[in-house]
Amino acid sequence: MSRPEFRFVARFLCWFVTIYALLIIPWPGSRELYGAYLRSVAKTILVENHGRRILRFDEVPADKRNHTLDTRITVANREQIDANGSGRAVMLDLDSRGIGWTPTALLIALVLATPVTWSRRLQALAWGLLAVHSLIIFSIEACIWNQSDATSGLNLIELSPFYKMIVSGLEETLVTQLGASFAIPFLIWIVSTFRRKDLQTFATSMAKVTAVTGKLHCETRRSLDN
Repeated sequence: MSRPEFRFVARFLCWFVTIYALLIIPWPGSRELYGAYLRSVAKTILVENHGRRILRFDEVPADKRNHTLDTRITVANREQIDANGSGRAVMLDLDSRGIGWTPTALLIALVLATPVTWSRRLQALAWGLLAVHSLIIFSIEACIWNQSDATSGLNLIELSPFYKMIVSGLEETLVTQLGASFAIPFLIWIVSTFRRKDLQTFATSMAKVTAVTGKLHCETRRSLDN
């Protein structure tokens, strides 16, 4: 691998690690600030003033939180509310940092570390953040859907066993396991930032880095064996 190619990859990795570390560090007050932002966005997009579904987004008090679950979603059926304002409700607690800030910070770090022009970075950041926010809202909605059918007693939606399995799988993948919080932003970064020529150059450089790393590893093992 030539020196320019090595510098290209090394510079990207150094900037990415630095930016991501600065963004993901739990700075004092950062969880509360982002949690309030996410609840505001989710409320604006998902809450309906009219219709059967009632949604509330509230902060879980710090002294009553189960680890990092800082956002509580209350789901109810308007048709099940009596004259006194009482009725069945389901409460869902979420980790706003895990479901929202982790993929957002990852995308920002990837885009800002990419060695392309600043105009392309800003454009990629705009489209990428729009896509990540769509992912976050969809993840929250999947969680709400999974708790809105007859199994919860709310009867807001009807899900066949097949669709119940799909929605449960979406909640498990997007909300519980959070693996998608790392994989999907990576794909969004590629689509929003790179052109075909960029992808070819980047793939070639990374392949050479991998080959050199593997060669050094083999040589080190042979030296240790001898």
